[in-house]
Amino acid sequence: MWAVGDQSQMKSLMQRIKDSGRVFVFGVAGDSGSGKTTLSVGIKRILGEDMVASFSLDDYHSLDRKARKELGITPLNPGANYLDLLAEHLQALKRGEEIDKPVYDHSCGEIAGTVPFGPAPVIIMEGLHPFYTDRLRSLIDFKIFIDPSRQVKRLWKVRRDVGDRGYDPQQVMAEILQREPDYKLYIDIQKIYAEVVVKIQESRFAPPLTGPRPDWYSVRLIQQMMEHPVPEVDLTIDLSKILATSEHEFSIGFQRDDYYGKKVGVMTIDGEIHQSMIDDLEKKLGRTLGTYAAISDRSQSHVNAIGVAQLILTWRCVEKLEYLLR
Repeated sequence: MWAVGDQSQMKSLMQRIKDSGRVFVFGVAGDSGSGKTTLSVGIKRILGEDMVASFSLDDYHSLDRKARKELGITPLNPGANYLDLLAEHLQALKRGEEIDKPVYDHSCGEIAGTVPFGPAPVIIMEGLHPFYTDRLRSLIDFKIFIDPSRQVKRLWKVRRDVGDRGYDPQQVMAEILQREPDYKLYIDIQKIYAEVVVKIQESRFAPPLTGPRPDWYSVRLIQQMMEHPVPEVDLTIDLSKILATSEHEFSIGFQRDDYYGKKVGVMTIDGEIHQSMIDDLEKKLGRTLGTYAAISDRSQSHVNAIGVAQLILTWRCVEKLEYLLR
């Protein structure tokens, strides 16, 4: 779209964001273990590590693990979090000010002081309650909700909490069951405010499970239809390339629908697609941004539905930034 360093063309999007002096906030909401961090890391990598700062709303827990247990309260309850402090910090970051961000230590379940944080041209915050209050919603420029099926979410949470955080498997499953009522009461409702809802479930193409579980998924991107004009994006799919390179089953579908009273476009991606099918799209995105980091894993010949959805979702981020810069 625009070449970096070509003075006869417009500046890259990232350079224009830098020149604007503004700070843009992306919010990624969803349950614990729903894939929020994976999505945030992918967006951060392709926008540019030097352009983006990210943090987890877990750092704004007001009660440590021991206190929550004594009170019989889960971190999904808004009362167990400093949401007013979070809003104050977002306002400061948007003014270009550094904050003293609290830190929650998952290894021991304790609140562990504060650290200096930000600002950066783009802030990504991910957690349980980014859209819970009017004040928070007014401070977020682009809202994404991650909504995996119960089966996928349980698999991911156990994998993360046992493998990465050292929790006991039985403890993790007990916590999952304890949290489900609060998820429905406090977290799930926030998706009505999102501009994009990402639904993830097991792929209908996944082979029978005989060894390690394959990372094959079906992803639905429920995207609010934009009412403002955006730059045209070429998402042409080369049918001949599909026929020549396809070794795995996959499908892509699109339909218009109504979602909580909003007009939406629903794109469904299932299975795995050959890496070459998204090469051009990644390059176009890189030229627009002025960055060239691939969002997909180049060591793999195929990209699963989550990888393709990340790329399309990043385009939505780009479209929103283009609009906000006008």
